[in-house]
Amino acid sequence: MGNLYIALLHFPMRSREGGIVATALTSINVPDIARTARTYGAARYYVVTPLANQRRIAERLRAFWMEEDELPNRREAIGLVAVREELEDCYREVEEAEGQPPLVWGTSARSDLPYPRLSWDEARALLRERSVLLLFGTGNGMADELLAACDALLPPVRGRGYNYLSVRAAVAIILDRLKGEEA
Repeated sequence: MGNLYIALLHFPMRSREGGIVATALTSINVPDIARTARTYGAARYYVVTPLANQRRIAERLRAFWMEEDELPNRREAIGLVAVREELEDCYREVEEAEGQPPLVWGTSARSDLPYPRLSWDEARALLRERSVLLLFGTGNGMADELLAACDALLPPVRGRGYNYLSVRAAVAIILDRLKGEEA
């Protein structure tokens, strides 16, 4: 069975105006996504930002929760967090840990993208066979060049007309669709 690794990326992201930016870390994403990652058996949760001050904030958040003796379950989850400067670092670490390159899957709320998409059934089947590095974007989504570099994209999460979930909510829904009760 393949292992699932997730990465929350902060660059290159799209701004509201369509430009390429590095987004700021949202402090609640670090522990909340870690808890979701632990719940669904992810092997590692990468927080990736090129901004040194944002990496320091993420490391301080991680250290705070690791020292919290009264919350051992949260400490167990936060232990999955690894803060990295570049996505390539994550890719290399997964390849070293797994002995082969991972599949790289992107996520996007946009349904008009011209990149290959997997169905949920296809994604679950592939995840049983291969390790996957699953990318989540911040801001207004990942830049097109990042999405184009993915092996495939997962289907967008769709609600009832309104489509503006927090990344924390999207991670939880997507991990449940991929691994909920070992789908």
